[in-house]
Amino acid sequence: MHPHELDLTKPIEDQGPLDVIIHKLTDVILEADQNDSQSLELVQRFQEYIDAHPETIILDPLPAIRTLLDRSKSYELIRQIEAYMQDERICSPPFMELTSACGEDTLQLIEKNGLAFPFICKTRVAHGTNSHEMAIIFNQEGLKAVHPPCVIQSFINHNAVLYKVFVVGESYTVVKRPSLKNFSAGISDRESIFFNSHNVSKPESSSVLTAAEVCLVPRASMTVSPSGFPYRAPLDKIEGVFERPNDDVIREISKALQQALGVSLFGIDIIINNQTGQHAVIDINAFPGYEGVSEFFTDLLNHIAAVLQGQAPEVTQLNRSKLLAEQTSGIMDERICCASTGCLSVMGKDSSWIVESETNSSVKLQHQRLGCNSAVSPSFQQHCVATLATKASSQ
Repeated sequence: MHPHELDLTKPIEDQGPLDVIIHKLTDVILEADQNDSQSLELVQRFQEYIDAHPETIILDPLPAIRTLLDRSKSYELIRQIEAYMQDERICSPPFMELTSACGEDTLQLIEKNGLAFPFICKTRVAHGTNSHEMAIIFNQEGLKAVHPPCVIQSFINHNAVLYKVFVVGESYTVVKRPSLKNFSAGISDRESIFFNSHNVSKPESSSVLTAAEVCLVPRASMTVSPSGFPYRAPLDKIEGVFERPNDDVIREISKALQQALGVSLFGIDIIINNQTGQHAVIDINAFPGYEGVSEFFTDLLNHIAAVLQGQAPEVTQLNRSKLLAEQTSGIMDERICCASTGCLSVMGKDSSWIVESETNSSVKLQHQRLGCNSAVSPSFQQHCVATLATKASSQ
């Protein structure tokens, strides 16, 4: 196996043959959608290579990446998966897309789609700095601050705990993060709360939105800006169900997404409804940062090996996606690894949840591996990990 970085400013044919291409092309895809000439050129060059080489495995398929970049599409996919699985342990938060300024019929549409106050407002694009800018809307007056196009999603009380699931093929790691505190159901006179989800759910987050007994509410006497003017006020207490996610549920959701999209490198944001104990998927991320996943590079190498040997269950889906779907975009990323066939296999399976204490407010749950285990050449593994770690550190 020989990994190397691709340069899409040069003919890809001269850099092959390539068996596997691992990419994170989200930035360039979005730029191409904005008609950036350089990004469009990279898209075209990469797409031409994919069309000419259907035998090359793409991790992950470009149509799937486009789906995950669109919150409206990914939420609809989750809703369909929930309906198909018919698992009472899973719930899909009601959502709808707002494409124009809120009018007289907006409240009726919100009710028709099963939403109720409070709900959370997010950008439709699920990538980039702006994608983390969100708002909690408590009443009709708060709708005036909504700027379409955007997606609104019912807010589910979850006792301020978010579980980030990082998937690499047949392996995944669950990391516990801080999240938004509970809010009373129904319409209230609260002012809308604007926040950055990246800051709220960082391991070291100390946001008043996640503090045990306070919340962020703009002063009624002040002009409300996008960032708000905070003061401390009583917050609804932690109540109801407070438990960890079920391993079987995490596994089934991950497998369902893999089968539906043919993806193998993705993240799932899950919360536990504090009234029902149900698992709610509130976001899906294409090739996340894998922060706190110490086994990432090892898992990645083993997944590449499994894909090349045809052992990964999603390989069939990956190839089917490439051959049947018209991949309308594709671009390079600096994190690309190409590998030829070798004697490799996937890692073994761990059984139970184990909580490991981490610094600050982040807790990592047991790293899960599915399949059988076989060793990778130590020298090759060391080389690949060093190469990929260098590139990843620059992302």
